[in-house]
Amino acid sequence: MITKDEVMRIAFKNKNIFPVEVQELLHAFYSAGFFEESMLIGSWVMPLYQEAFGINYTLRTLDIDFAVKFVYSDRHKKIDLEKVITELGYIPVMMQSGIRRFTRENFTIEFVVQRKGGRDDEVIQISKWNITASPLPFVEILLGFPFTADFGGFQVKAPLPEAFFVHKLITAQRRPGESKKDKDLEQCSIIAQQLDFGRLKTVVESLKLSKKTRKALRVSCEVIDFPPQRLGLQ
Repeated sequence: MITKDEVMRIAFKNKNIFPVEVQELLHAFYSAGFFEESMLIGSWVMPLYQEAFGINYTLRTLDIDFAVKFVYSDRHKKIDLEKVITELGYIPVMMQSGIRRFTRENFTIEFVVQRKGGRDDEVIQISKWNITASPLPFVEILLGFPFTADFGGFQVKAPLPEAFFVHKLITAQRRPGESKKDKDLEQCSIIAQQLDFGRLKTVVESLKLSKKTRKALRVSCEVIDFPPQRLGLQ
């Protein structure tokens, strides 16, 4: 049984599950120390899930998303992650919101961070890494249940499938567009076939669920035909 913030480590025999461009980016982030606290999220976790947990999913995105653990103190060592990214050939693009994304050919890199309370900030400056991040709710679900994929020469931290599953069940119902909602729920439907219910129970029991969040979970469960009782919902 895992506990919150406990890190499972999995050795990967297949060293080439990512395209070369993605692998070199992840290797650079590992070398910079990024994965000591923060992690890869979004659809690019699915190749990890396929290799480690037998979750088969056809990847259809070039967006590479990362969740950043926000550090308030300026005493922590600062690393210019923007420089690391641009040295790989990515170009920073300033969005109207103030978020800096990074693009290279068809790849786009973006960062998110846990939103604090009811604040309406559109962008958070992460001075430790010299990047900006979009503040979103429920990111702590992902950050709280990590595993480490060990490729030998480098390591990547990502959320356990059960945390990713619960996160997507909730956030799918907050999506403004049907296409992204459908994609989230499709991923949930596939992950549901390989869930570890002990880990799932630990994830759910760590959360304080509002009535609105419980409703979102039930609606998503109904769509993918997943028993809400598995989440402790009646």
